[in-house]
Amino acid sequence: MPTEVVGAVALRKALNQYAPDLAKELTKELGAVLKPIVKDARGFVPAQSPMSGWAPRSFFDGKFPTYNASIIKSGIVYKTSPSQTNRAGFKNTIRIQNKSMIGAIYETAGRKNGQGQEWVGPNNGGASKGVSRSNNPYAGNQFISNLGNLYGSMKGSDHRMMGRLIFRAWAKTQGKANLAVIRSLENTTKKFNDRTQIVDLRRAA
Repeated sequence: MPTEVVGAVALRKALNQYAPDLAKELTKELGAVLKPIVKDARGFVPAQSPMSGWAPRSFFDGKFPTYNASIIKSGIVYKTSPSQTNRAGFKNTIRIQNKSMIGAIYETAGRKNGQGQEWVGPNNGGASKGVSRSNNPYAGNQFISNLGNLYGSMKGSDHRMMGRLIFRAWAKTQGKANLAVIRSLENTTKKFNDRTQIVDLRRAA
């Protein structure tokens, strides 16, 4: 799903400063690529909870959020403005996000450990967040199994590029979305360079 494009952030800055019309045009083109993917991702959200124990209930007061399809759908959005620099030193030029906590759980649960977290029992495991304290020793495995398959690609042991909604919708494009984004950036770069050259020639004259 992710594609490294060298100079994309610098291009966006230059467009905003010197060619706002091209910046607006590029944003529109990128949005046209991302909107159908967001729509598909929202369409993959089950209307009902995948399991009865995860459904909303009046007496629930736990920290783990209950299932809500509307919240998940509304939390799937796209951004065409560059993100903050991440730990690896990269910025996302464009991205699709699953902003809600419940959406993130549905999207990513099980991609690190397909069998669920290690079960230690209700009163064990100390302060660790990476273990299951459920009364049911098979709760993690059952939870992940009910959510269905993960989609996307895995490099070595890195499961971060897999999910059930956004990643599934992006995989559905079979690489066409990546290509469309790259072409939009390349075409805009050419337009900007052509315009810059014209300006330089006029100044030289």
